[in-house]
Amino acid sequence: MPIYEYRCDLCGEEFEELVLGSSPKVNCPKCKKAKVTKLISTFSFKSGGNFSSSAGDSSCGTCSSHNCSSCH
Repeated sequence: MPIYEYRCDLCGEEFEELVLGSSPKVNCPKCKKAKVTKLISTFSFKSGGNFSSSAGDSSCGTCSSHNCSSCH
């Protein structure tokens, strides 16, 4: 079950929404309007001591080091 990030086109509120189904109707939790834009976001995960990012680069998203052992 994916969680997507959205921004309301009217009030600017950014929020996350758990989406079930192929074309859900998503409303802004602040102003309750349905005029929202799905944001493009990246994800990362840690498995077996290795840090991986969907961004495709070798650096951590949280530091400027290219060696994650220096910050994790």
